[in-house]
Amino acid sequence: MKDTGVIRKIDELGRIVIPKEIRRSLGIRDGENLEIFVSDKGICLQKHSRLVNYQELADQLCNFSYEVMGYKVVVCDREEIFAAFKNEYKHISLNSRFEKLMDNRESYESVTRETFLEELEPSYYYIVPLIISTDVVGLVVMLGETTFSNEQKKFLQFLTQLLVHKIDVL
Repeated sequence: MKDTGVIRKIDELGRIVIPKEIRRSLGIRDGENLEIFVSDKGICLQKHSRLVNYQELADQLCNFSYEVMGYKVVVCDREEIFAAFKNEYKHISLNSRFEKLMDNRESYESVTRETFLEELEPSYYYIVPLIISTDVVGLVVMLGETTFSNEQKKFLQFLTQLLVHKIDVL
């Protein structure tokens, strides 16, 4: 851990304020959940991702999409790609374009080949937000060599709903 030099008092309700600079540098937004971990010597706060527990399911869906259907699909939480076909693009951090889609709760379909992230090859994209209990927790993204057919779009929407219902139920 790194010493920030910041000292805060705990108020009468047990609350502390995390300075804006620290929240900004860690990408913590207002209203986001933090996990609390304790050890013998301290408390650690970490951003909570509801999707982490569904890593295996998301990987299986991405691999099924690729191996059976031939579709390249990745699943992102709010920070990075955490599931991908053949595990090729895992842990690539998202940029502001993805954040904007999540914040606006928008689906997106590219009309030309483009590069959303430097690490990804230029592709066509079809992107659907992953909305659980009114919160956008990530995106499901299909990459392609050509524009997408209605069948492909419906398949991605189906995968998204499958993840949503699995996560929302548990």
